[in-house]
Amino acid sequence: MESIQIGTIVALAGFVYTYMKDRYSQGESIGRLKQRVENLENDRQVLETLSQTLTETRLVVTRLEQKVDMFLERD
Repeated sequence: MESIQIGTIVALAGFVYTYMKDRYSQGESIGRLKQRVENLENDRQVLETLSQTLTETRLVVTRLEQKVDMFLERD
């Protein structure tokens, strides 16, 4: 009778240990995924900023080309 109770306690302790270990592993995985998502969002923001800067640069170059063309036409 006592061996059944001890066996039950050992089995229950093993179950609790395995459950807690799995939960901890899942927490670590979620933490890594959150970090990856944060890095991707930062990369996206950098790319958007670069894209905006390139667009502004193109506009400035176009205006400069127009001014140069006007200057050359005067001569």
